[in-house]
Amino acid sequence: MTSQRLPSWMTSLSAVFVLAIGLPLIAVLVFGAMAFGDLSALISLAGTVLPEYLANTVLLCLMGLSVALALGVSSAWLLSQYRVPFGRVLEWGMILPMAMPAYVVAYAYTDALDYSGWISTALRESLLNWGLLAPRVGAYPWFEIRSLWGAALILGVALSPYVALLARTAFDERQANLAEAARLSGLTSRQAFFRVILPMARPALVAGGALVIMECLADYGTVAFFSVQTLSTGLFKTWFSYGDRNGAALIGLMMLVMAFALLAWERSARGGASYAGRARPVVNREPLRGMARVWVPVVCSIAGLLGFVLPMLLLVHAALSENVELRAGTLLAQAGQTALYAGYAVLLILPIAVLQAYVLRSNTQSWLAKATRLACSGYAVPGLVVAVGLLAWSAIFTQSMMAWFDWRITLTVTSLLVLGGYLTRFFTVGFSSVETSMNRITSSLDWSARSLGLSPIRVLQLVHLPMLRRGVLVGGLLVFVDVVKELPITLVLRPFNVETLAVAAHNFAADERLADAAWPSMAIALVGLIPVLVLGPRAR
Repeated sequence: MTSQRLPSWMTSLSAVFVLAIGLPLIAVLVFGAMAFGDLSALISLAGTVLPEYLANTVLLCLMGLSVALALGVSSAWLLSQYRVPFGRVLEWGMILPMAMPAYVVAYAYTDALDYSGWISTALRESLLNWGLLAPRVGAYPWFEIRSLWGAALILGVALSPYVALLARTAFDERQANLAEAARLSGLTSRQAFFRVILPMARPALVAGGALVIMECLADYGTVAFFSVQTLSTGLFKTWFSYGDRNGAALIGLMMLVMAFALLAWERSARGGASYAGRARPVVNREPLRGMARVWVPVVCSIAGLLGFVLPMLLLVHAALSENVELRAGTLLAQAGQTALYAGYAVLLILPIAVLQAYVLRSNTQSWLAKATRLACSGYAVPGLVVAVGLLAWSAIFTQSMMAWFDWRITLTVTSLLVLGGYLTRFFTVGFSSVETSMNRITSSLDWSARSLGLSPIRVLQLVHLPMLRRGVLVGGLLVFVDVVKELPITLVLRPFNVETLAVAAHNFAADERLADAAWPSMAIALVGLIPVLVLGPRAR
């Protein structure tokens, strides 16, 4: 990369932005460490709810990861290796669950599959009419969707595209000559997959699996709706229900350490595995024969059906069958507030992302570059942890204004805190897209522009920004959709008179008004379709 000297104001401004992005994480680290000074909170948590929180969180992550790997790897391999009927449609279906948040999928399935849901009720009545169930008093056995395994299943299905996209890239770019050599050496297709192809794709699978675990760790909407006691629900109750700041700080610190440890493991696990790099893409795929022409498309369609098509149909059924009034005015107001927050987040994050990418381009080994990389870990941090960190700083600000100037000013429940949470949580989304596009610009263009007398800021304005157009658009689109789907930060930090689509759906679901939650939930899913349609299955 180029090593041009930047103006001091640009470097200073970049440092300020990095500090702003990392402030919530710093607060959680500081206040969590301070909470260790009073071991009573730790002892109380360890003796009561903390073991259950930890056990459920670990199980949720492991079970969700298993489901995501099973669906993502199988569909990615089959579509990469074989000529599957309706393959192009199935490629789109493989990534459709990205459009629908896991908590929306949970609302849809609960309305239908809960013990009192319309599918379970209809099934029991049919079994009774057929004489397969004896008409007796008492509840009939039924699997409980509102459970730990139910939450893990929904999260695994909703997050399977993370694995599928990365695995598909690795399989498409595998060294086909080695796979063919494995078959010529006497290995079957299955043996070649497990002994040659799968080890070559390990870095991609590790990266995808780490994303799934991070999202499971960060999830609040699904586990809260299912009343599964995890670290995220425990943090919410400890801070906002019980008012135990020390206990909440300890749980937040624990989640933050887990996120950082997961990031470190992911980087070390795939850091030296360069053998899965780019290679000759496979063009000639094997034809399917016999019953494989039936079961292979079925396997490849499971994620799309369970993660988008069926939930969407269930939401439509819930809204229409209950005769829920479509309050168009209210829904439009919620959609407008959601779009407003998302638009503000894009306008806040993208200029900072462009500046940070330009500064890092000048010196990739500086302390500022390392600090920026560290700030990028905010995407792996649960939204509740970010919210708690910002609330802690808000309390310090309020106390300082009272002590110094006797001003009664608070940042709590203001849109400023909401945007601050979005900045920490989603800066990486915009920055990664911009940085990728900037890395494609050759250093010779910078030197040529500087030799003509252009200042660094003019080089950025006249040379880089026109060439960054697509990266900026993609980054803005991804940030917009992520903010639309975001629940914990908005729920905790929003002003009292603000209600986004995600908050509206959550409030209806919390009151067991699942039919009313259908309309805002469908609106969120339709917005989530935008990047899927624009970027498509090849955007990987």
